[in-house]
Amino acid sequence: MSIEVQHITKTFDSYRALDGVSLRIRDGELVALLGPSGSGKTTLLRIIAGLETPDEGNILFHGENVAQRKVAERHVGFVFQHYALFKHMSVFENIAFGLRVRPRRFRPTKQEIHDKVMRLLQLIQLEGLGNRYPAQLSGGQRQRVALARALAIEPQVLLLDEPFGALDAKVRKGLRDWLRQLHDELHITSILVTHDQDEALEVADRVVVMNQAQIEQVGTPSEVFHHPASKFVMDFLGHVNVFRGRMEQGRPVLSSEGTSSPFTAASDDGVDLYVRPHELCIKRQLNGQPSLPASIVRINPAGAVAKVALRTDDGRSVQVELPLEEFEALDLQSGETVYVSAKRARMFAPDYVI
Repeated sequence: MSIEVQHITKTFDSYRALDGVSLRIRDGELVALLGPSGSGKTTLLRIIAGLETPDEGNILFHGENVAQRKVAERHVGFVFQHYALFKHMSVFENIAFGLRVRPRRFRPTKQEIHDKVMRLLQLIQLEGLGNRYPAQLSGGQRQRVALARALAIEPQVLLLDEPFGALDAKVRKGLRDWLRQLHDELHITSILVTHDQDEALEVADRVVVMNQAQIEQVGTPSEVFHHPASKFVMDFLGHVNVFRGRMEQGRPVLSSEGTSSPFTAASDDGVDLYVRPHELCIKRQLNGQPSLPASIVRINPAGAVAKVALRTDDGRSVQVELPLEEFEALDLQSGETVYVSAKRARMFAPDYVI
């Protein structure tokens, strides 16, 4: 089921939640709506579901306008952050609920409902737990039950509103991997709302970055991360160092002077250079390359990369991430002065990548 959002506007009193938003989602695609609180992502999801009515614009399911259709007529499955399971019902009955409440002429037989629920229990890897109640399950298990309940009605579109937000980091990571695998098996057109950039980049086929009621950029995880279309996207998708700088023989020359905010306009004597921590390198001595002196404040070698926090002479913080082999070879120590240079930098005025 393809979905097309055309020029959607939504206002709550004097607050504009969506401002002329347009988006096309392909059949069988998993798209993540990513952005900070108040960016409009949940409002857009609720409008697609039919839980909110747009002030202006159209919602097309497979080319047919459904903007005025009720929720029940859109054939969507909805998964919320806080599960919304019926506490007094077993896991089996929670999953079966949407089938049992169908009008009699559309309701499956008892045997058909039983068979479908058992297949879904196997799909969500909870075979044998059908007689348990939600209180007897872990948070990750409850969220899988909520997803199975949404899938039981065979929706044309699956909508997920921060589904893993209430879970701890390890469980959340496991469920992300499981959701991606499940989507690859079922190929249901799915929209995931999240403010977690790692979640969006790991799970989605495409990412829609939203900010202040509008879409900043749409692209694959690789495109939005490596080729951000704006300062906001660059800053929102991971940590970013912002330097004043200039070009010298085709290379970026960093400076610690100027703004610490990625949203401050460049002055006439320099530009803002945006550099991710892994795009910086550290040298113990000057080697003829343009570099910036800085003292090491803190070192955290735990993890896949070593994270080094530095401070420039004028007191600005710089974050660098080094491969562990490179970090061990440098043998860095807290308090020493080193030299930082950029392997890559981005400028957004004019908009191009160095």
